[in-house]
Amino acid sequence: MTLKARPPLVPPGLVRRRRLDESLNHAVQRPLTLVSAGPGAGKTLAVAAWVADGVAPGRVAWLSLDAADNDPRTFWSDLLGALVESGAVPHGSPLADIIPAAGFGATEALQVRSRLADLPSPVVLVLDDFHEITNDSVLETFERLVDHQPAPLRLVVLTRADPVLRLHRLRVSGNLTEIRTLDLAFTDSEVADLFDLQGIHLSPEQLDVLRTRTEGWPAGLRLAAMSFDPADIEDGIARFSGSERSVADYLIGEVIERLPREDRDFLLKTSMTEKLTGDLADHLTGRSDSQQVLERLVGANAFVVALGERNEWFSYHPLLRELMRHRLALERPRAVPDLHRLAAQWFATQGEPIESIRHSILAGDFDGAGRLLVAILPKFLTPDGPALAAVIEPLARTAVENPSLSALLASAGCHLQRHEYAAMRRDAVDARDFLDEAPAGVRVSAEVLIGLFEMAASRSVGDTRAVVDAAAQAVDLLDRTSRRLVPAGRQYRAIAVNNLGGAQLWSGEFEAAEQNLTTAEQDALDLGLPLVNVNAVGHHAVLEAIQGRCRRADRLAREAVQGIERRGWLSEPQALATFLALGLVELSRHQLDPAGANIGRGLAAGGQQTDRAIRLALAIAAVQLAVLRGDPDAALAADARLRAGMARTPEAAELLSRWAAVAGSEALLLADRPAEALEVTGTPGDDRGFATSWERVTLARAQLALGQAAAARELIAPLLEPGWPIREPAITARLIQALIAERDHRDTAALTAVTAAIDLAQAESIRRPFMAIGGRLIGVLQRYQRLSSEQSTFVAELLDRLAPPRAQSAVPALMVEHLTERELIVLHYLPTMLKAGEIASDLYVSVNTVKAHLRSMYRKLGVSNRREAVERARTVGLLR
Repeated sequence: MTLKARPPLVPPGLVRRRRLDESLNHAVQRPLTLVSAGPGAGKTLAVAAWVADGVAPGRVAWLSLDAADNDPRTFWSDLLGALVESGAVPHGSPLADIIPAAGFGATEALQVRSRLADLPSPVVLVLDDFHEITNDSVLETFERLVDHQPAPLRLVVLTRADPVLRLHRLRVSGNLTEIRTLDLAFTDSEVADLFDLQGIHLSPEQLDVLRTRTEGWPAGLRLAAMSFDPADIEDGIARFSGSERSVADYLIGEVIERLPREDRDFLLKTSMTEKLTGDLADHLTGRSDSQQVLERLVGANAFVVALGERNEWFSYHPLLRELMRHRLALERPRAVPDLHRLAAQWFATQGEPIESIRHSILAGDFDGAGRLLVAILPKFLTPDGPALAAVIEPLARTAVENPSLSALLASAGCHLQRHEYAAMRRDAVDARDFLDEAPAGVRVSAEVLIGLFEMAASRSVGDTRAVVDAAAQAVDLLDRTSRRLVPAGRQYRAIAVNNLGGAQLWSGEFEAAEQNLTTAEQDALDLGLPLVNVNAVGHHAVLEAIQGRCRRADRLAREAVQGIERRGWLSEPQALATFLALGLVELSRHQLDPAGANIGRGLAAGGQQTDRAIRLALAIAAVQLAVLRGDPDAALAADARLRAGMARTPEAAELLSRWAAVAGSEALLLADRPAEALEVTGTPGDDRGFATSWERVTLARAQLALGQAAAARELIAPLLEPGWPIREPAITARLIQALIAERDHRDTAALTAVTAAIDLAQAESIRRPFMAIGGRLIGVLQRYQRLSSEQSTFVAELLDRLAPPRAQSAVPALMVEHLTERELIVLHYLPTMLKAGEIASDLYVSVNTVKAHLRSMYRKLGVSNRREAVERARTVGLLR
């Protein structure tokens, strides 16, 4: 990244073209400068020379793009890295914290844009070789930046062809400066200066002929200046062709072949890599003086460029590199794979496995590429994932017609990167057939890797039991195998343990899940697997939330979401669990708008084929949100979507199936259909688990709605035991106990039960059980408030949410006829699922009295039914 973020050094003897410097000085006063011309037009050197002058308005960030940037995550990661490398991003800026990941898209691009707008001083961002970018997603996100370009940023785009961007608006508004081929072409005086520097003095006639033939093409003119014999200029001009193909031929025949045999051999052998060092060149050529050769070629303007200030890395002009590769393939075809093998060896020893794999594949050494691949596939869960996928794509393609262990693993890895889990599973299953013939040093790693692929596929379809089995087998195999045989064993183990903990969560094995998720969190951090850490923390937060430990869940999730937002990972599938955790906490605390936002973010993130269990849990939360908002139609519609999702997930965990049934029953209770709620929930479990806890209180509420207090009392009895592990259902059970006691006129028992519920709820700020039961609790809560001051603030807040408004002064804009005090109290019961008879029983009045109040309210509110009354009362401010 450091090399890509530095402009090339200006070579000695470069003709300074002040008119271009002035053009660039003027151009960067506008938001976007497009420097568009064909190869060899001098785009890069012209802008690099201007940058070297130090006259740019502010810092200059430089990024040399290549094929690896044809992915949103890599492109934006490199772009942000260039900005940081330039010094334009001050210490502590949130811009430096963004780490683009696989789901980087338009939302994250706008996030980058907003943080760029906060930069304290101007910055010029030069994007060289933009023609390398053809990916629609990259172009779309970059266009968002161009369309909403922040004031401190000036863009300079260097490209061989105009990018597929909507630039017409910038042209019309005068915010675009264009520097094109004609602008970059050498003038007569510049051609004269170029040849004078080579000791060749051309007559005006010779200048005119040469410039006409080359059309001022800088690369062609430089080639001519290097090749002309000062003693016979006329002959050189006569043999020089101005077309690009002829210049290329001339480069081979008149320049390259005129080099000393040793230098020509050097260029041939070292043209196999995009960039090289003296040490790499020594390794490829067998020489020991490559550094000196490279520096000499740079000094001679021989289309070799030094990268960075310390002359450690070098790059050949693309034309030179392509031509030398062509000559090498023609003259020494058998040397090509050997040179790629040498390059692969060198990059492997330098800790550059992705480049090593690339050269192994180019050498046709698929087994060597496979050995490296099984050691570095965890990189798919880091920002290097797209680059790795791009490198192994050629190997992956061979899996169709020539399947092998290496090809199938590569293909599975590419499918994983693209979230194509069904295809990934097929590759993994087929790869098992090749395990027996694999070398001992590869076999165990490959077996673990296949298991992890199968595990990811099982997660995508919600098969929790299969995930547990595959993850446990992988952990067991790794624990029994020497690290020498599995170099990436620790990374693989962290991934497996994370998946095991998440699956144990949905299996209801909470203690084991907490232990494994805690281990995975730390190991992922230590091993540089940030997305694995995000996933582990999110699942841990969900585990805490569903047990009612809201404070800890909230802290874990909010710390995780800060990192997710800072790094631009809002759309990553690993973020889903964090949004679910926040939504669950906010539902428990009756913070409905924030809960809706986080549930929506979770459902929108990561695409459909990601973690099926998390998506089902988010759908359950969506039903519960609609229930808490008192909207039966929305709740039943959300439940229909949930049931459809469950039907598409035949292997869903039992906990999720039972939780989904509970959510559907809550929607039916809201719609005043308690008998159907009983049928949907079914028979509760006989354990102390999460699903059983919610089943019991939901069934008890349905029985209570049907007037079956004894059945309700029997259902909640186990949850009243001290130390029940699932907090919120235990709170709900005590509130149901209080309602039953109050109905039986046992005021002391009711107060005792509600006191126990308040003590459990206040510690975690849990309000949902109180709001779900509604106004029937007002009387006993008021008695609590009169008799106790221990949780007075919490209870006062509950009463404020539950009690109907006492004054009508807040609704002058939508005035309704005055409601009596008793009508206001009855009005407050309407959003609940209580029937008229239950409201009458709760208020100790007759059913006819309640119905009379309802008729009067409907007339005054101008409505005809209960639902319309609720909507009208909320509109005018009589209900929250």
